[in-house]
Amino acid sequence: MAVGDSRGKLLSALDLFFGETVPMRPGHVRPEYNLMVAFSGGPDSTALLWGLDKISAERGFRLEAAHVDHRLDDASPRRAEAAARICEQLGLPLTLLVRPVPERLTRERGREAAAREIRYRALEEVRSARGATHVVTAHHLDDQIETVCMRLLQGSGWEGLAGIPERNGHLLRPLLELRRADLLEAVAPTGLEAVDDPSNSDLTLLRNRVRHELWPFLDGLHPELRRSCSRVARAARGARLTVERRLSATLDPAPVGAGAGASLDASALAKLPPALLPAAAALLHRTAGAPYPPSLAAVSELARQMARGNRIGGDAGDGWRWQASRGRLHLVRQSDAAADFTYTLEVPGAVEVAEVSLRMKVGRGPVEPWMFRGAATRAGLGAAVDAGHPVVVRNRRPGDRLQPLGCSYSRRLKEILIDRRIPRAERDRIPLLCVGDRIAWVPGVTVDEAFRLREGEDAWVAELQPA
Repeated sequence: MAVGDSRGKLLSALDLFFGETVPMRPGHVRPEYNLMVAFSGGPDSTALLWGLDKISAERGFRLEAAHVDHRLDDASPRRAEAAARICEQLGLPLTLLVRPVPERLTRERGREAAAREIRYRALEEVRSARGATHVVTAHHLDDQIETVCMRLLQGSGWEGLAGIPERNGHLLRPLLELRRADLLEAVAPTGLEAVDDPSNSDLTLLRNRVRHELWPFLDGLHPELRRSCSRVARAARGARLTVERRLSATLDPAPVGAGAGASLDASALAKLPPALLPAAAALLHRTAGAPYPPSLAAVSELARQMARGNRIGGDAGDGWRWQASRGRLHLVRQSDAAADFTYTLEVPGAVEVAEVSLRMKVGRGPVEPWMFRGAATRAGLGAAVDAGHPVVVRNRRPGDRLQPLGCSYSRRLKEILIDRRIPRAERDRIPLLCVGDRIAWVPGVTVDEAFRLREGEDAWVAELQPA
């Protein structure tokens, strides 16, 4: 295929996915598509970013990128630098996130699954912080058929054979009809120097063995097998959508927060025929924004608990957990048992909190109306702190207490977070601003009464920003 044909296929696929086959008038804005590309700097995501950049002005949506560095090998910082250079060439903003994969999580779920879980969580956090409507990934047809093949090897049912969905909550995957070769040919003449992740050649990973060993063999036996697998996935997705519409009317699935989880009617779930339980559980995962359906083992355990009338709860796979309360079955993120962190900064100043990919900035400023209304990522503090005074940014510790604004007594921080319905998995990731032995600010939750603003005085302005 000619290079021009590949580039044309890429742009046509993006046009079709985003519902525009003719140019829009200049200046017309489509706010429903403010896109953040999950950008590894590899050929696939570089082709996606280049293609979206070509159509974004005409189609009227904002475009930026985010790169997650898991520090899994010594070359990962260089890949982050390469991703930054590509974005600079295209004139696009890039958010760089450093999110190491904890050893415990790797042991429990495997390196690939653990990195994927942390990556999607990081992308959702930065999407929300940056005000993007969607995260866009460069999954393509080869990824799709590899996924279907892996699910066959793992004994998946039709729900798993549906493969990778084009749309899942805030996630969009517009390239699932294009081959990897199409993307390589499209990006080759752009002058953008994409870099490969060495983990793509690691044959200890099942996906890579399917990609590099099994499919070359199968291609020799049946050259059309890839298209056949794609048709299987498409048929399974059609069946899933039909079943999902029926289940949604019965189970009342509802998201909880931005990427924090979802719930459905537990009593309606218990009345379903057992054969529909895997589809119902997968619907709950999609509603929560989980990138993959639950494992068969997890669904089997859920069925066992329901049949015996046991209290429902347990691992739902890929960092999610089921729990029942108030007549609903909830799917929530499991805690990563985030490592403790403590940073000291002199005010005014700023410090990067690498563990949560955020930056805490503290400086002087006038008292403004927003400070009395409250804000999720910034706060105005009244306190007798001199310039050059050190303050501490840390996550919570056992026994932490503070006196919330408007409260006449101190309370345990744990109780305050529960009352505010902060998901358990997020509580250890909140960077607390501490002055002396007091917690001054719990971002998105409250300020301590001792740091209440007073009219007529300047404030210390604390702000959280993406790192």
